[in-house]
Amino acid sequence: MNNDFQTLVEFLGRCGPEVTGHVASTPRTEEAAKLLRFASGKSNDAERAEICTMLRLHPAWLRWLADRVKLARSISRQGGAEEAAA
Repeated sequence: MNNDFQTLVEFLGRCGPEVTGHVASTPRTEEAAKLLRFASGKSNDAERAEICTMLRLHPAWLRWLADRVKLARSISRQGGAEEAAA
């Protein structure tokens, strides 16, 4: 292996994921379903613990989760406003 590449590989190996990057910024389908259940308050204790672990491993998912919570709230508010107007 070229010395330049060897040096880079060793550096990345020492620094871990902060330097090498994160694999995905959005959760996969099954993970997204768990996060949506969590956001809606429908997760059991075991699932909540699993989600906390997932979020520690993938902190970028917090933004994804927050966006879904905001969307659900805005939809809920619009539904409430429409019912009040009727």
